[in-house]
Amino acid sequence: MIRAAFFDIDGTLMAHSLGLVPEDTRFALEGLKKRGIRVFTSTGRHILELEDLGLTALGFDGHVLLNGQLCLDGGGQVLAASPVPEQDVRNVLPLFEEKRIPMSFVEKKRIYANFIDDRVRTAQKAISSELPRIGSWQGGTVYLVNMYAEDEIVSRLMERMPHCRVTRWNPYGVDIIAKEGGKEKGAEQILSHFGISREEIIAFGDGENDMELLEFAGIGVAMGNAEEKVKLCADYVTGDTDKGGILSALRHYGIL
Repeated sequence: MIRAAFFDIDGTLMAHSLGLVPEDTRFALEGLKKRGIRVFTSTGRHILELEDLGLTALGFDGHVLLNGQLCLDGGGQVLAASPVPEQDVRNVLPLFEEKRIPMSFVEKKRIYANFIDDRVRTAQKAISSELPRIGSWQGGTVYLVNMYAEDEIVSRLMERMPHCRVTRWNPYGVDIIAKEGGKEKGAEQILSHFGISREEIIAFGDGENDMELLEFAGIGVAMGNAEEKVKLCADYVTGDTDKGGILSALRHYGIL
């Protein structure tokens, strides 16, 4: 029996071709809640971004944020946190301050970049998001580092961050998180809090950073618009986000 559903945001809940959450997806979320099935986000985004996009108004029971680095309940209380080790932050700080490679640091209440270029603009536009503000590190806890660069450049940077790993969320950008982090680790924390087993969840996603969660879940569903390697690790491939994919999969499994 399915007791909870986890949803990636970009390319899963949100159809950026439309710039919104499709009406049939909203209908599916309401249907799940009426059946007593808890609904959670599972995203690389910050809670501030979810608020800006109007997604927190959809009544989620909790959020796996920053690719599992920060988990909140529906009221915004922290359930679990896994920050980037401070030494790794300090190791990469000179590159941040040199402003040769566009990067942003994500803290609990702040998102700030070192500078903005066309790569950043393209990446943020692709996910219907505003550009991050320009800022500097003041010694705060960093939960995620965004880097807007090609794989070769990212690989060189990762030599400075031995306690972290990387996952790509866009052709133009990657997320750098603590090695022990990840969406599936965040989901484990959420499930422990609510007393739900992994066999009792269904998870939806479309990107590389969703793969581990799709394999972890009792049912892992890849969107039709997902990358091919994501589809290969899923139990089921549904339709595109803007073509009723979520509702279709829930009906396929008899959940709705």
